[in-house]
Amino acid sequence: METMEAAPTRSRTAGRRSSAWRRAARVAVVGVLAGAAVGLAASPGLAATGRVVVASPAGPSAILVNPAAGCHSVNATFPPGTTVSNQTDATIVVYTGGFCTGFPSLALPPGDSTVFSPGSIRVLS
Repeated sequence: METMEAAPTRSRTAGRRSSAWRRAARVAVVGVLAGAAVGLAASPGLAATGRVVVASPAGPSAILVNPAAGCHSVNATFPPGTTVSNQTDATIVVYTGGFCTGFPSLALPPGDSTVFSPGSIRVLS
């Protein structure tokens, strides 16, 4: 004679508890995601920390302090031998023309510098 085991049955209380746990877990996940979104929105990711120094052979000519991401016109004509120094925590791109037009010199990572006659500088975020 063969014996068969009956499948365990869940009580109604156990079923209610598991659905309550699922709801609580969903609320917790949504709370964590909402907190992360607020943290990302409040982070200063749209501005570089530090400064960009444009120095002509005659001395400092332009300094951008904590520049926002985007294009910055230097509003001057700089002679050959002008140095652009990236002292920020973001990469910048130097252009010959104003409003980030013209031939880009090159991307300067944080802490790097180049000799170039800039017309504008783009701060990447």
